[in-house]
Amino acid sequence: MSYLKKYVREMRECYEASPTEELKSKTCTDKIYKVALKVCKQRTRDLDDLIDDPNGFESLVTDAEWEILS
Repeated sequence: MSYLKKYVREMRECYEASPTEELKSKTCTDKIYKVALKVCKQRTRDLDDLIDDPNGFESLVTDAEWEILS
């Protein structure tokens, strides 16, 4: 969540500084943003869906995703 908060804050600051220029984060790449968003979506899955999925709890965050976020 901290990456998403940072990304949104930087986008807001960039827009306020110059609303006509392309919005671009200085610290969060698109890859980090996409992985952070995916992980947050997985964390908000319904508990019943996780219980019914045999790999539901194992696939919350993969090793590759941890590598990108760290």
